[in-house]
Amino acid sequence: MNRRRAFYIFLSILALFLVGTVLVLSSITYYLAIDPNAYLTELEVPILDNGTRWDPAQHNQVQRIPKIIHQTWKTEELPTRWQNISTECREMMPDYEYKLWTDAGSRDFIAEHYPWFLETFDGYKYNIQRADVIRYFVLHHYGGIYIDLDIGCLRPMDPLLVYPVILPKTIPVGVSNDLIFSTDHHPFMDQTIHNLNTFDHSWVLNYPTVMFSTGPMFLSAQYGIYTSSHPTTAATDVRILPKSLYGKNAKEGEAPNSFFSHFYGSSWHADDAAFIGFLGTWGKGLMPEALQPQKI
Repeated sequence: MNRRRAFYIFLSILALFLVGTVLVLSSITYYLAIDPNAYLTELEVPILDNGTRWDPAQHNQVQRIPKIIHQTWKTEELPTRWQNISTECREMMPDYEYKLWTDAGSRDFIAEHYPWFLETFDGYKYNIQRADVIRYFVLHHYGGIYIDLDIGCLRPMDPLLVYPVILPKTIPVGVSNDLIFSTDHHPFMDQTIHNLNTFDHSWVLNYPTVMFSTGPMFLSAQYGIYTSSHPTTAATDVRILPKSLYGKNAKEGEAPNSFFSHFYGSSWHADDAAFIGFLGTWGKGLMPEALQPQKI
């Protein structure tokens, strides 16, 4: 009898958990929905080979994003496995300025240009949180392109520099922060850096704490806030890079015109990342079809 009662209690808890998962995923999916008009299409972006450069002025367009590539690492010495990837990008676009933000250089930059944030910066529990936020601040200050060390370049990024902000779509919902294009002092980046203190909360586990305080879910929330507060201009202010041009999570041959290759080096993920991934993969199957993210 006690065993049967324990079994029923377990089933009840499981049912509540599944219902809660559906509600959370449904709410997040609805809130982080991306306007189809915000996606860049292959008709808007010239697809060139890796040796061809593109000048917007010759096509009656204006370059908005400066030719600056930002990357982050602990020290000046990049890990061996990422050195060639970074070097190939820079050699493909030698006219782009390159800035590597080390741990020490990042702190010095915040102390000099954004001293109001230094206490929060120093107080983060995980180093990846500081690596996350420095990309937002340097893009706000300088503009340019932030690109993770595990992302390679397949063709010059010149055609993408005519848009004010570009964020890549990620799965299961929202946008990623591993690749960001931005003009300097863009209102979206201004909103992003000034909301970091508001989102600075601990969620007990490593993965959700990073994701929601500084990582992709934080940036996705900022995108949702921005689109809500700028309903008539958001789709042109912040463009979304679809899988066909971003390449991440694409199967072989699925994104032949991607600007980027991906080597998947998210080493900061702890064991609880697998659980979050489980929710993202299987939780969608429990959601009503109308609320599930659309494939673009």
